[in-house]
Amino acid sequence: MTLGLRPRAFPASAGVAAALAAAAALALGGCGGSGLSPAALRSQASRICQRASARESRIATPADLGQARGFLERGAAALAPELTALRRLEAGGRAARPYHRALTQLERELRGLEASAGALRRGADPVIAVKTLQRQLAPVELAADAAWRSLGIAACLNR
Repeated sequence: MTLGLRPRAFPASAGVAAALAAAAALALGGCGGSGLSPAALRSQASRICQRASARESRIATPADLGQARGFLERGAAALAPELTALRRLEAGGRAARPYHRALTQLERELRGLEASAGALRRGADPVIAVKTLQRQLAPVELAADAAWRSLGIAACLNR
């Protein structure tokens, strides 16, 4: 039995990513203010998320729930540097609000992984811990994906 936690995936195609980037550029263009331009934000955030995705793809999905704690700990260890690097970017203009929303959701995802791994370390039932985490992460991932899509940063969609 697998945990049912879906790994993040790269965007389906370069064409989709380009279309999203173009739409975001139109939506965010000419906003003024400080911070990165929409194109620079997309480029730098995409690079960060692609590196994180490569790290996360090396984490094997556990064959049984007895391996859940290690899986969650490795996932959190891969997600933490991604969040730290993304926080270093300053979104400008209209991108600031959705970017902040995306980072807030990513933080919630990280905290959920850490809390569930901690509960398992303290002897929690793995079935309950994993099912609880799945329920908690579903709306978090949806909200994060909506923010990343609005920014045209497909590489950061939940993978």
